[in-house]
Amino acid sequence: MKKLNLENSNQRDILGAQLWELDISFDKSIFSNCLDQLNQELENKNLLVRPKVWLSDDWFCPDSISGIAIPFTLMHPRLIALERQYIGHVEGETHDWFMKLMRHECGHVMDNAYFLKDEQRRKSIFGDHDKRYPNSYTPKVFSKNYVYHLEDHYAQAHPEEDFAETFATWLTPRSNWRNIYENWPALTKLKYVDSQMKSLRGKKPNVVCYKEVDSIEESTLTVAEYLQLKKKRLRKQSLTRRSLKHIESYLNDNSTTGTDLRVVLKNNRQKLIRNIALKTNTYQYKIDSVVKDLENITSVKKLYIPNERGTQNLEKLLLSHTKKFFTEGRDRIIM
Repeated sequence: MKKLNLENSNQRDILGAQLWELDISFDKSIFSNCLDQLNQELENKNLLVRPKVWLSDDWFCPDSISGIAIPFTLMHPRLIALERQYIGHVEGETHDWFMKLMRHECGHVMDNAYFLKDEQRRKSIFGDHDKRYPNSYTPKVFSKNYVYHLEDHYAQAHPEEDFAETFATWLTPRSNWRNIYENWPALTKLKYVDSQMKSLRGKKPNVVCYKEVDSIEESTLTVAEYLQLKKKRLRKQSLTRRSLKHIESYLNDNSTTGTDLRVVLKNNRQKLIRNIALKTNTYQYKIDSVVKDLENITSVKKLYIPNERGTQNLEKLLLSHTKKFFTEGRDRIIM
């Protein structure tokens, strides 16, 4: 059946198309050279694994598979624009970001290809891969036990992600990991990966399985349905749906008689963070996250505080938001 040419189609036709109908492919995308780059990096390390890629609805590497699923929305500028319009961002939309994700998923591919997960020293260093994946996690921002590769301190999410992030850091050309992580406990993990990968030089994978799991070629979802489902998953974190009842008494809905909360927060930021951290016995970096959250909300909802009060009740407002922020687990990263 004829595929839908995205260049000559209007937005309504694209949104109404089922995923398998889209005339897209990795080889025709702006990221087509990224697999060659990844393979070259592996070849430079004398590693024989060569991951396959296919198009799906998210980034992942299935258990036992020697390949990487890539979101189909990255395969054409019009799909990238649609996801940005509906979701607000597109994971992996720049070359460097795309390569970071490829190297991370390649860490999982290495696990699958050589059965690395059950090695006892690996477990003692990274933890047990059989540990249940959490629904969310709270990163320790200043922890030196983990590398920092993908955003949100993703290495802290689970032992398998810790290994994949460490492998990605090790594989990245000119990452200078020995110096950057010098005197960090994370260096032990990097040295372990370095030693393990050296032992695999020139060694054929124990298994090679290129099955395409959840390929868009099998999907009858339309582009619109995909975007709506993804938006629904993210809705709990949506700024426009956040309740403000806990700080209503401190706000003014009249911009004429009120002061823009963003301006007040900006002008008093460091003092507020320091004072709230002391009052709540909380690290300043955590209060910084609370302030950023409030700044993001007010940038969307245009919040004001009464002029006559100025900054008088600002600390009370922030204290109330701090309590709600941590009670709702807003400091946790949703998996």
